[in-house]
Amino acid sequence: QTLKKRTTLILGLLFTCAYTSFTQSKNWSIGIGNAITSYDFTTSGGNKIDYLKNGTGNSYVLGFEQSFLDTNKYIGQSSPKAIYYLQHKTLSKFLSKMNFGIKAVMNQYNAVGDIQNLAFDYQTNYAGLQLSVGPRIGLGKKWNVHLNGLVSGQHILQGNQHVNYSYFDLTKDPSFKGLKLFLGYEVRLEKQINNSLSFYIAGTNTKTYQAKE
Repeated sequence: QTLKKRTTLILGLLFTCAYTSFTQSKNWSIGIGNAITSYDFTTSGGNKIDYLKNGTGNSYVLGFEQSFLDTNKYIGQSSPKAIYYLQHKTLSKFLSKMNFGIKAVMNQYNAVGDIQNLAFDYQTNYAGLQLSVGPRIGLGKKWNVHLNGLVSGQHILQGNQHVNYSYFDLTKDPSFKGLKLFLGYEVRLEKQINNSLSFYIAGTNTKTYQAKE
């Protein structure tokens, strides 16, 4: 049976990391965590393969997040923009609570399985860019929740399929090579320590998007 297509589902990415803030609107962050991956394969006949088990791997993220509007920039100003946002306080408050981010990501998407007493596993490394957008909700006492939609483009750097005593290069496999588009969401809980440092833990759920054939 030949593999027809692949869908990768990140069931959970958990980060615990330092989060450094330089201004009200722009924050740099670094994260290290685990990726729990599930592969959804179908055969050329359209049958789902159920002998693959979830695998775990490392996950790294580095980038920045910024609010759509930094209200501190317009304090004491009389420019047209400052006057506009002063007159539209509801809009300025909404934009100051909405964030967008750009981050570099590196993920290991792994899986294990066996069929007819033949064990095998997939070990892959992907890297790319991740875009996020969503609101920041204050909970009080310097606690915040971020709810973000995610879009990420990732390309395979290295990958092997291990079957018995043989290895196969997945970077040449049509199911793995090329740019993969991931869509999903993130829930992040953040605790601000001071004006320049926060810590957070986050969980994300994404899967590859594939146009219908």
